[in-house]
Amino acid sequence: MKPAAVALALVLAASLSRADSDEVISRGPAEIRDAQLLAQPRLTLPAVSPFTTRSGTWEVQLSGLLANSFSWIQDAVGEHPETRYFLIDGEALVLDATVRRGLARNLDVGLRLPLQKRSGGVLDGVIDWWHRVTGAPDGGRPDFLHDAYRVEGLTIPTGHFSWNDRSGFGLGDVELDARWRFVEGVGGGPSVALVGRVSLPTGTGPFSGNGVGAGGQLVLAAPLGRSFDLYTGAGLTVEDQGPVGGVLYSPVRAHGFLAVEWRPWRRVSLVAETDAASRLVDNIAYYPGVHWIVNVVGRVDLGRRTRLDAGFTENIMNQLTTTDFALYLGLAIRP
Repeated sequence: MKPAAVALALVLAASLSRADSDEVISRGPAEIRDAQLLAQPRLTLPAVSPFTTRSGTWEVQLSGLLANSFSWIQDAVGEHPETRYFLIDGEALVLDATVRRGLARNLDVGLRLPLQKRSGGVLDGVIDWWHRVTGAPDGGRPDFLHDAYRVEGLTIPTGHFSWNDRSGFGLGDVELDARWRFVEGVGGGPSVALVGRVSLPTGTGPFSGNGVGAGGQLVLAAPLGRSFDLYTGAGLTVEDQGPVGGVLYSPVRAHGFLAVEWRPWRRVSLVAETDAASRLVDNIAYYPGVHWIVNVVGRVDLGRRTRLDAGFTENIMNQLTTTDFALYLGLAIRP
């Protein structure tokens, strides 16, 4: 576990207080997306709960995600290989605002507006320090430039791609979504919903070039007892494969998640979540096809209308395809 876990514990420790009420409040997983540099501009399906915003009310969600990517396949470690199949090295910053509106008892809609950045980072030294302290595998990081930005490699069959000039800030693709809960979970039973998403090609600067994308999920929440809930879901995305900056994306991707929420206090939830997805790109030489990450998030109700989220992301199987490490902070406001 990386230093973000310590920061998360401090945030929670400062916020915890036992409540007198026995009311049970299920919060579900935070909607964290994989911000690995190649996945950052694409439509993905985050973990989400089936619970809809109350009819006739609004909710505003603000969040920030700082994600470090570092992956490579070369014939030698370091900056001067004879053959570099690919190198993905840098950081992504995602700032987004989502506005939700409850339209009926079990139906709501949302609009997500992301502002994104990709560049050389600030976390390389921290991650290297943690690897030294714990003895964890470092993936060869010390042999590469620190806090640099490089996204480049060979494409199949005989081409080359480079995003080294595609850094900086830009508007991401705007997303529209609708969530319909068709099983309400009365009497302690499971709740089930369908979630549909559409992404529009509004990206600017380094995040331009996508086409229209669409996705759908079936999501479920089931109580596991007084203090625990299970969340799971699966779905597909369909999006124009490009190429975008020389990268040819898979036009159809499968997504799934599994999360467990623990409520040690009435105002606090701790959520452990794992997300998996199928192949992201089709034409980068030796690029793996399995994408698997873990998110751990603390969710704290600061008041009746305000919630604070803090957490971190870790890859679980192969850092070549997902974010290596990320920090997440979110705020939800119900006016």
